[in-house]
Amino acid sequence: MLERIKNSPDWHFVGIHLLLVVSLQVIGPEYFLYERGWFDSGQVWRIVTAHWVHAGWEHLLLNALGLAICVSLANPMWSLKRWALQSLCLALGISILFTLQNPELYRYVGFSGVLFGLYFLAAHDLYARDRLIAVLMGGTIVTKVIIEQYTTLEFSTADIIGAPVIVDAHLYGLLIAIAIALVLATYTMNHSPIRQSN
Repeated sequence: MLERIKNSPDWHFVGIHLLLVVSLQVIGPEYFLYERGWFDSGQVWRIVTAHWVHAGWEHLLLNALGLAICVSLANPMWSLKRWALQSLCLALGISILFTLQNPELYRYVGFSGVLFGLYFLAAHDLYARDRLIAVLMGGTIVTKVIIEQYTTLEFSTADIIGAPVIVDAHLYGLLIAIAIALVLATYTMNHSPIRQSN
């Protein structure tokens, strides 16, 4: 197990992620959180860094545990570059959608929207290797988003993290992940050896 962790880019990303979120939390989330006026103030970094700071240490630990579970279940073996690019695309997309679709949202912190997207992308990759686990992962994420958006049932962790859960972050993370998966699938299809030989 230790050898697998040592040689896995997935677990390297988890380690780098933990180092980053702990460092930003120690410096102070107030410098990095999403704020509605990020564009007018010129504080563009907030649309990315907001997803790596948290409402408190409990919030941080929950999201870190979620990332570790994602890697344990799916073991996607993505390169560090792919982990970083997908996380960055999800963070940017979620913040831009906040700006366009949630004018009432003044501040936001947390990795859960990005994490929902990563879960879906990991499940998408896993489908070729283990359909059952992939379907369970992807289905759980989709079901949770639907429950959050369309019912009054409360499954939030707001009491634990000490802040309201912004469920639209989960929706946006899922939608962006679906878009990324479609782009990757189209690219793979267009660059497959069978297609190139025609």
